[in-house]
Amino acid sequence: MSSTEFGKHDRTLVALITQYQTLAMVSLGKIQNPATAKMERDLDQARIFIDILEMLKVKCRTDTPADILRLLDTAVMDLQLNYLDEKKKEAAASDEQESSTAEATAEATQEADEGETEARDEAES
Repeated sequence: MSSTEFGKHDRTLVALITQYQTLAMVSLGKIQNPATAKMERDLDQARIFIDILEMLKVKCRTDTPADILRLLDTAVMDLQLNYLDEKKKEAAASDEQESSTAEATAEATQEADEGETEARDEAES
């Protein structure tokens, strides 16, 4: 069945899939938000759009043309891979921030210890 043979509801489903896929990509920070012309990232919101598309995959298995099911499968798979990529970036940034904080704390502790040692040495003299 070609896309020109889709019924009204099939065309609406394609539009819905495309819309949620686009919204998820905006939420993943992969494409610019057309409303604000900015790159935005909201992984919780992206997860909601992905979950909706996954639900549609399950609910649309019967009476849905194979072309639309492939579109839906591809959209969900692509979004899931991009979501995982963003979660990895988030985890790496968090690890980097923790590492920087730990280094700063260690440096401050070392400086404080050195200051105490100097103060003790001066007091003993």
